[in-house]
Amino acid sequence: MSGLIVFALAGALLQQSAPHPSSQVLYSAPAIRPFEPNSSFGRENAQGDGDETQRPPLAAAVSVDAYARSYEFVPGAVEVAYNRGVTNAELRVDQTSGPLDGSWRVSDERGHVLFGLVMSDPRSGPVEGGWRNPDGFGVATASGRTITLEGMGVLTLEPARGGGWRGTLASNGRSRAVSVSRPD
Repeated sequence: MSGLIVFALAGALLQQSAPHPSSQVLYSAPAIRPFEPNSSFGRENAQGDGDETQRPPLAAAVSVDAYARSYEFVPGAVEVAYNRGVTNAELRVDQTSGPLDGSWRVSDERGHVLFGLVMSDPRSGPVEGGWRNPDGFGVATASGRTITLEGMGVLTLEPARGGGWRGTLASNGRSRAVSVSRPD
């Protein structure tokens, strides 16, 4: 009986592992917060012509005479504030992102796509992400301009003329030239 308990305890210890480094980063609120409407949202009259609360779907072409004022929808204060908030949050994210941040496509010298790469590159924190191709996927971590691709190899990069990156992919004892660009 005691041998069974020791075996169970050893199995429980083997299953425990250190937490992934990304789980140790403190939580921060999302840069682009979800839309939070005010209390009168949806109860306002539609903007534009008349006092109608909802416009019926268009069944036929609308003539110019049907409009009492402008043809264009004029955004209200809530829409303007929301759009301004989204734009400002996007600018803040862009200002705090490093050069490797975002989605990338890694191609060989003939232009064949080898795998996709997504990186999170905050200016203050670890650079990490993941890679994926039809054969598999894995974690990607960066130190400077060297990206370690778990289960794939090591990608060493330098800036390319006209944007993107170029470098070498060392995998399975061989090295090949690659280019790293944004997906279309």
